[in-house]
Amino acid sequence: MLDANDVISRLKHLLGLKTDLELANLLEIKPNTLSSWKIRAMVRYDKIIEVCTKYKIDLNEVFLIHPNSVYNVDLEDRIVKMISVDHHIEYFMNPDKCLASSPCCVFPTEEAVDIAFQLGVEHMFPTIKVSSYLLSKRIELSEMKPWNIYVLVVENRGILCYRFKRKTEANTLLFVADNEAFESLTLREDEIREVFCIRGIFLPHVKNLSKI
Repeated sequence: MLDANDVISRLKHLLGLKTDLELANLLEIKPNTLSSWKIRAMVRYDKIIEVCTKYKIDLNEVFLIHPNSVYNVDLEDRIVKMISVDHHIEYFMNPDKCLASSPCCVFPTEEAVDIAFQLGVEHMFPTIKVSSYLLSKRIELSEMKPWNIYVLVVENRGILCYRFKRKTEANTLLFVADNEAFESLTLREDEIREVFCIRGIFLPHVKNLSKI
């Protein structure tokens, strides 16, 4: 993947912009914020994804060094739908409609992934930082393993990220947060609409994908 400065340069080129000031205005950030991104070699991916979605720019053209070559495999097998925090409710209410309109990106992972959910709460801090995208693969509830982290779509609660601890004597599922400020979560199996295992994390402050 491209580093932060290359991402900024490529985005300007794809948008037909000549200056950092123009890009900052389009991203709705201060010019010195964009400068700090370049100095610290990091970018706010949610801002970039938002602009790319608005102007119909392929995310692969922005982030990947070689957009048409990922591990010498069919790119169709690496297409990942990006579900930002702002679209969690939309996904919860109507997954098919949300996925149809969500931006896509090809991630160079060795394992196939379906959806990248952006983390909007601090349940898993410091293991996973807020705003990270969780590269997830849909699995069956029976496939969950103790102490692994999962994305859960839960009735009357929405999209959550917790670590599965164990099945209780009452035949419920116990989940815990890595952040001690949050309490554990107990759910019945019929409350969990979907479960996704996490295959990787797309972190805003790193230059590549980091697996759990």
